[in-house]
Amino acid sequence: MVAPDSYSSCERRWLAPARQLLLALFAPLVRVLAARRVPPNAVSFAQVIVGAVVVALMPTQPRLAFLLFLVALALDGLDGALARATNRATKFGALFDQYCDHLREVIVVAGLALHGALNPFLASLYGVTYPAFNLTLYLCNLYGAPLPLAIKSYLIVYPALWAYLWFGCNVLDAAVTLSLALMGLVVALGLGRLSRAMEKAERR
Repeated sequence: MVAPDSYSSCERRWLAPARQLLLALFAPLVRVLAARRVPPNAVSFAQVIVGAVVVALMPTQPRLAFLLFLVALALDGLDGALARATNRATKFGALFDQYCDHLREVIVVAGLALHGALNPFLASLYGVTYPAFNLTLYLCNLYGAPLPLAIKSYLIVYPALWAYLWFGCNVLDAAVTLSLALMGLVVALGLGRLSRAMEKAERR
């Protein structure tokens, strides 16, 4: 059975090499944080704070906001690298990381709606669909029915965020709409797989 997390089968092919690369890239910073005994969970939560700062800077300093958004994404990788390097990787830590990922994501999307860059209805749908999407992937893995492919929002929404904050080109409504449609498709397919997997588990 596949370990319960929110990755598709396709993502798993490069997950281990990606983690090794992150560990190598973050090695100097990991050593500093480890020496100062900074908890990985603190690094996870830091991305939420940075996400809030991103929202505050969007109207006046959009490029700085985008650079800080990249910092938040880096923190998302740094926490896991720190946890694995210091043998503090735990199931709760992985869960807490997911909570922080979702908080950062929803805060930034809500900020886009707050500043008039994104349709509020689409932002609300995203705030509901994004967690449902990841929960579906998690449950599919938990019940041994992993989805082969899932187009994550960062492949669509993040480039649109870059175009908006760096160049002032706003295609966020279209990008979020497309991302919602693809996430909705994954949720529908995942629920079908879960229905069969759960029925099979109940018959055992």
